[in-house]
Amino acid sequence: MIERVRGVAGSPQSSPSQKGSALPFERILDQEITFSAHARRRLEERAIPLSREVKEKLEEGLRTLEAKGGRTSLIVVDGVAFVVNVPERTVITCVENENRVFTHIDSVLFMNTAGRSAASGACGREVRKP
Repeated sequence: MIERVRGVAGSPQSSPSQKGSALPFERILDQEITFSAHARRRLEERAIPLSREVKEKLEEGLRTLEAKGGRTSLIVVDGVAFVVNVPERTVITCVENENRVFTHIDSVLFMNTAGRSAASGACGREVRKP
């Protein structure tokens, strides 16, 4: 259930029962990113590290994609691909530096954590150039 935001000057009050109603911007910023059970399993099985910096980049990426109207998007952070449901702020799955085909994706965002260059791959490994 969606709760109304109260006490925010100038924010529209929408009824939670309205289909397709957007959440006020302040409410969106307060929501945290969640990981589906499938995504949590993939992180564990594939030993993909999930640092505070990566989580911050995912949240920053979600804000960017929300502003651009993304729905089901791919966020690539330091070479790790996260498929996300933008409106639900949920990571659906993740893969690391593998040959993969992603379908039913409406947008892609590439990001690096601080101190990472585009020349380094996932988890700090050097990218081999042909």
